[in-house]
Amino acid sequence: MDLLTRIQGMWLGKSIGGTLGLPAEGRTDRQHFTYYDPVPTLAPPNDDLELQLVWLELLERLGPQLTADDLGKAWLDHIHYIWDEYGRCRWNLRRGVPAASAGALDNHFHAGMGSPIRSEIWACAAVGDPDLAESYARLDSLLDHGPEGAAGEVFLAVLECLILAGRPLPEALAAARARVDAGSELGRALDLAVSDHANGVEAWQAHGHLVAAHRSENFTHAPLNVALTAWALLHGAGDVDRTLLFAVNCGWDTDCTCASAGAVIGALGGPGCFDERWTKPIGDGVWLGPGIVGLSDPPRTLGQLSERSFRLAGRRPAAPLVVPPVRAVDATALAGTILLQPLDGSPAVAWANGELPAAVKAAGGATWTWRAGARAGMRHHLVCLADAGARLSVDGTLAVACPAGLPYVPAIHRCPRGSRVSLNSGLADQRVELRLGSTDPQQRASVVLAEANMDLAPWSGEMLPHQGRLAAA
Repeated sequence: MDLLTRIQGMWLGKSIGGTLGLPAEGRTDRQHFTYYDPVPTLAPPNDDLELQLVWLELLERLGPQLTADDLGKAWLDHIHYIWDEYGRCRWNLRRGVPAASAGALDNHFHAGMGSPIRSEIWACAAVGDPDLAESYARLDSLLDHGPEGAAGEVFLAVLECLILAGRPLPEALAAARARVDAGSELGRALDLAVSDHANGVEAWQAHGHLVAAHRSENFTHAPLNVALTAWALLHGAGDVDRTLLFAVNCGWDTDCTCASAGAVIGALGGPGCFDERWTKPIGDGVWLGPGIVGLSDPPRTLGQLSERSFRLAGRRPAAPLVVPPVRAVDATALAGTILLQPLDGSPAVAWANGELPAAVKAAGGATWTWRAGARAGMRHHLVCLADAGARLSVDGTLAVACPAGLPYVPAIHRCPRGSRVSLNSGLADQRVELRLGSTDPQQRASVVLAEANMDLAPWSGEMLPHQGRLAAA
């Protein structure tokens, strides 16, 4: 099989798997799909594929010698999704955080699936070169992830770059596992999946072992989901239907697990390995969601995407890519930083949005000023979430009474019920008071402010550059 055919199979499998898995996304129990449900009439937009169109255009325009700053600028220009780590990436870049440190700063979702799902474009740009595939994946993941998210992207990029070069699945899986950071949770999860399979453990029993060992309150947790992708590939044993259905029925972040498994199985067998029952309902179209903006010439079909990806394979950087180290950032100097006054009278501490400083947790809360600024009187979303519960008031009026024990997912669009309110900001500055249900400095506690379109918003009243283009929610 030639390289173009493998690339065609990879992108087709990505589209099939993403479409199959999307309706089950976030369900953490075992599913029982036998086919698409509902049956589509086209492949819906899916960030698993469309984010990579930004990197495709960047590689075509700038060539293979990319930098973290190149990726960061492209993100601000073209990626306007606000979900989880994507929103944190935009927030940090908008505040002036260097691109190489954006994923590590104040990012609860640093171990999410946002970067592992962006692996296929790097596999195309590094066919048969696992060193280059790993470098691209690490450079990419700096934007919105920490070590676990990066490990997931490295694993999949290396796996796919070797499959595209014609390496058999067991060999490629072993080589990709060897690239995963020593001591990482993903490494342990992959080892569990591989050892259970090697020891003949039944597929769903092995699935139960993975979930029990690596479950998370966040269904997009990369160590579990990337390991579930490997589990589906192992137990699918090269059979297309078995692999796809294992990947969707495993639950959790199913559009991601199924899209990645579909990409690998498609690269192994080419587009002809998929029966017409999988290909006919989705067609050949590539569709963009509203969070991808400003691309000059995005591919409209999987065929166009495959041809353009194929042309990347013959280009290599003139020098090794530089993956810069993640450096500490002086958050006090960033736009949007304000001062919180702990309730116990200890010195004020700098903060911006999200996880609260340990000094505030130890004090049982804090007060601060919500500046009116240029967006005074406009609609905002406010999340207050803490393990031991919390009460947050704005100008003396209770806004959020968060009960104790809620799942800790401090995301504007999918936080647990009872932790979010929508309200208009004041026309003048307002006093905010937070009272936590505990004084444990190690407790998990966040307060998150966002604008009507769910872009994270500064309490300082400043107008940050690169305003999000999504419509108000």
